[in-house]
Amino acid sequence: MRSDEPTQPGTKLTPYQQLELGDALCNEGRVQEAVAHYRKAVELEAGNPSYHTRLGDAYGYSELSQKALAEYRKAIKISPRRAEPHYSMAEIYRRYGKWLAAVEEYRRASRFNAMNPFYRYKLGDALWHIGEREEAILQLEVAIQIAPTDPFYHFWLADFYMLLGKIPEAIVEMQQATIFSPCDPYYSFRLGLLYFRVGHIKEAIDAMKQALKIKPGECTYHAVLAEIYATCGKHRQAQRHSRLAGDLDCYDSANLEVMRRGC
Repeated sequence: MRSDEPTQPGTKLTPYQQLELGDALCNEGRVQEAVAHYRKAVELEAGNPSYHTRLGDAYGYSELSQKALAEYRKAIKISPRRAEPHYSMAEIYRRYGKWLAAVEEYRRASRFNAMNPFYRYKLGDALWHIGEREEAILQLEVAIQIAPTDPFYHFWLADFYMLLGKIPEAIVEMQQATIFSPCDPYYSFRLGLLYFRVGHIKEAIDAMKQALKIKPGECTYHAVLAEIYATCGKHRQAQRHSRLAGDLDCYDSANLEVMRRGC
């Protein structure tokens, strides 16, 4: 149902129609209006956990976290093994830095929907924040088993490996990310940084060239390629890419420094 779809005066919408109208309003960014329709759906069919979860999500978008949590708990009470309200609760806990509570809810969501790779990623990321690095990596490895051709999970597993200093493993996963998303310049750029870190200069240059082929005007890519060329004594090429990089603004310079430290 569209948010502007007319209804006859006195027509009573079904709970599902109230939900649809709430969704349409949310998609338009009219969350406060959507809340009223989600609440009506809940009033009409209080035993439906999906309606409580959707109302909770709308409260969450509105920064009404306590109300959101209350709706998620109602959904879980009705259907304890439903994954979505556990995931949504975890997102609220994460927002406020309650990482241990977030981990437990992400874990439940992953248990009740074991084939959802995004839940595994979110659990892994939360585990990383509480220092459970090996289990975090395990969750990303499971995500890749579920969705082996999704570059997103290969990228994040590469990032975790890189942070642990497991650079060969990071390179393999970043290679996979570039294979499954050949038009994403950032994956190629990050692969080039990893190659550069271990001294594989030719491979680093090739990866950076690929990133620039996809996104020719990206000044940070030119700046790093200039640095790589300078390292191996190819000063003419270094000067060319340095000119193409120009003067990096504060944002680009800060990002570049973070990436250099990481890789």
